[in-house]
Amino acid sequence: MRTDIGALKESQRALATEVAAMRKTPIIDVSGAPALGPADARVTLVEFSDYECPFCIRHFTQTMPLIQKQYIDTGRIRYVFRDFPIDELHPAAIRAHEAARCALEQGKFWELHDRLFSAPGSHGDDALKTRAAEAGLAPNEFGSCLSSGRTLDAIRETGAIATGFGATGTPSFFIGRRDLTTNHVKIYQAITGAQSIEVFEKAIKTVEDRK
Repeated sequence: MRTDIGALKESQRALATEVAAMRKTPIIDVSGAPALGPADARVTLVEFSDYECPFCIRHFTQTMPLIQKQYIDTGRIRYVFRDFPIDELHPAAIRAHEAARCALEQGKFWELHDRLFSAPGSHGDDALKTRAAEAGLAPNEFGSCLSSGRTLDAIRETGAIATGFGATGTPSFFIGRRDLTTNHVKIYQAITGAQSIEVFEKAIKTVEDRK
């Protein structure tokens, strides 16, 4: 009987913790993160992605151009990209994310970003340096950054944020409203996986309609 009561109390505590977590609206700080769209757009779409993930590549090639055309180019949303390489599935992807961070340091993140979504094993240092040259990066600065490993901690931190919000795979998306003073995004909608544009339309509208 005492064992049953103890187990019941433990279950109640776990449930209370879960309910409290559900009630708490997650916040993502996007300060300094690469972003597209108007700086004063409050509705913000945050993507956590892996450059070697086939579902991320599908989203990048099929759905992202529609999001770009319908929402980013028209000024309706701010889009933010965050690193989430899955080492267990794509151990070499981390190099692509390091390269992107090095491009960010030179103010050419998007020029290289668009060249990085490719199959596992395609992100060796020589290939990355070739793509960096195509993107117009200064080769010596890029090579020095890539070999330094100085961006690794920041990449791991963003992956930990995604995991903390319950993301178990890539791509994972969070949509919310951004405080323009703090650059903190209060999340109201989440999307998992490479979904159709209709899924994003519905989620974005839900956030746009919030008062």
